[in-house]
Amino acid sequence: MKKDFCFYKILTVKKRLDAIYQLRINRTLANTRLNFQQIYQLIPIFLHYQHPLIPGYIEDKVPYGITSFVLNKNQHQLLLSFVGNIKLNIQKKEMPITGVYSMGSTSSICQNKNSDLDIWVFHKYWLNHQDIINLKSKCNILQNWCHLVGVKVNFFLIDENYFKFKRTNYFNNENFNYNKNIFLLDEFYRTSVRIAGKRILWLVIPNKQEHQYEEYIISLYKKGFLLPEEWLDLGGFRSLKIEEYLNAIQLQIYKSVNSPYKSLLKIFLIEAYSLEYPNTKLLSIDVKECLHKGKMIGFGLDSYCMMLDRITNYLITIQDITRLDLVRRCFYFKVCEKLTIKKNSYLVNWRRKILVRLVQDWGWKEEQINKLDKSINQKSNDIYEIQNEISNIVIKSCNNLIKMSDINNLNKTVK
Repeated sequence: MKKDFCFYKILTVKKRLDAIYQLRINRTLANTRLNFQQIYQLIPIFLHYQHPLIPGYIEDKVPYGITSFVLNKNQHQLLLSFVGNIKLNIQKKEMPITGVYSMGSTSSICQNKNSDLDIWVFHKYWLNHQDIINLKSKCNILQNWCHLVGVKVNFFLIDENYFKFKRTNYFNNENFNYNKNIFLLDEFYRTSVRIAGKRILWLVIPNKQEHQYEEYIISLYKKGFLLPEEWLDLGGFRSLKIEEYLNAIQLQIYKSVNSPYKSLLKIFLIEAYSLEYPNTKLLSIDVKECLHKGKMIGFGLDSYCMMLDRITNYLITIQDITRLDLVRRCFYFKVCEKLTIKKNSYLVNWRRKILVRLVQDWGWKEEQINKLDKSINQKSNDIYEIQNEISNIVIKSCNNLIKMSDINNLNKTVK
């Protein structure tokens, strides 16, 4: 009876996960330019096939083919209109690409016309060095081609065992140290959208099993409740160390030069996380909890709305209304939806509806919204003032974390 219930529960969560993926895909494609919609749906096709007429083709022997990928009706029509009715080679051996996922602001309320599309491409652990070089070259060609047609796409090629076993990786031509990137895995788990390939295993494993994550998964495989070919296992979370907060803040300070609003929100999230140290509950764990309970909070588990909720609760707890006001303004700029521009009801998208509800909850007046709208996409004095505020806030956040590290004897724990 217990076995039947466990199996039923996994199937239920799997269906919910697929529904969340589909909702996020729909939101990604809603109210976007036609070329963006086409590229988003073509990306798995470019990686699944190897043909001179398909972008990303190189003459060298390059790995291609995504696990369990099947063209849907829209993709089939796009392929026909793009290259015609050509004969395509299909990989007959085990597919070398485990899965393809978009992540970050994509599909969230903060996806706007200026947003990049970050695509994570996980490859099999058994690819040799030359295979990886060739596949990376293919991704670079695809990235440049997408930019030429007006869509900013960043491809990140990742060994499927990178997070789990700390293998070598090729993020931006640099090796990434997993010890400094537990927050990166947290972001992936709560924001990722499966475009093609395997589902993310961690999301269907109950939070209460986190302490024995590996053992629990092995038992599910042995009982036949899970099939390895269906799931990508990136591993569970270990205990957070204080230095990881500081490393994450340093990374966001570096990124804040080009993306001040997004970086500020992430800095505040890390600071909110630090308040709970050493028992930090990551946002991805909240997402999984909702998934298992069948709850749709945060405007449909919107990753940025959930991040805003966590930051808001944190700043209210410490009674920092000044920084809360800055967070809300930065969030408004990041969404980049001018509410003072009136639209017909049939043109009102889901992002705008959420933003209207938020500013009403915040008690913003029309003149305040009008002032912010005039500043969007303009190098006005208001923008410079906000960016100066952000710089001061970043310094304050760093000081808060340094104080926390002193209290928790960071110097004694860092090797």
